Formats: sequence, structure tokens, C-alpha cells
Amino acid sequence: MDRRRWILIPPAVWIASILLIQILGALTAPANSEMPEDCPEESRNCFRSMMGLDGTPQEVHAAAMDWVNSQNRTTVETQAETTSHTVFRTPWMLYPDDFFIETGCTENGTWIQIHSESRLGIGDGGVNQDRVDALLNHMVSIEFEVSDC
Repeated sequence: MDRRRWILIPPAVWIASILLIQILGALTAPANSEMPEDCPEESRNCFRSMMGLDGTPQEVHAAAMDWVNSQNRTTVETQAETTSHTVFRTPWMLYPDDFFIETGCTENGTWIQIHSESRLGIGDGGVNQDRVDALLNHMVSIEFEVSDC
């Protein structure tokens, strides 16, 4: 085989891998866009967190979606006033990660719950926790008006 053909093998393998990842990702997509109950037991590719904030659930969710929309490689699957499901894709190999946001009220104020989970693989290298932490840090930096839920 001449040298020019060898040069084409790595890009062809990369393209075939991405195609396979997209097919497998579509097959393992959640059945619906509702917030999952919890991360699977002993999961190394899922992270979930909750925090209390001032503001109405709608304001908090809108601010969270502003952050989501500012991120690269995202597709908003569903969005309502207080819930959303977004798919983040990792750089280079484009692995799909599901990202759920839900806001609501208690007598103590507004809460936001965030769930980020990889569809494929057994680990994520901390990407899901980093993503959730980045959103929570963004939310803490916003000054919401105090409102009664």
C-alpha cells in the first residue's frame, strides 16, 4: 500500500467512530425528557445537585437556560417554564450527555435541581460534575430579587 493511502486511515477511523457513537447515543437516549429519579447506583458518569436561590422558579430557570445557551455543542431537546432537557456533546468525539434542569418552590424559597449524565461509557472523567458545578457557580453570581414562592 502506498503512503498516501495510509494517511487516510486515521481520519476514516475517526469518522467511523463518531458515526458509531451517534448511532449508539440515539439508541440509548432517554425515553422522555423528564428529570431522572436519581443517578444510577455506583455510577461514575452521572452527577446531580440541588441548591436554593432567591427569585421565582421561572426566573431561576430562565437564568439557567441563558447559561446553557451560551455553551458550545448543545441542543435543547425540551424546554418549559421550569424544566428542560439539553444534550451536551463532548469535544472531539461528540459523546452525548443528557442535562436536566428543574426548578420549583418550597416554603423556604426556590430550588434548582440539575442532573447531568453520560449516555455511553462507564466513566466521564468528571465532565458531568464540572458542568453542574459551572452552572451552580453561574447561578450564585446572579442577584435575583427575593420573591415568595
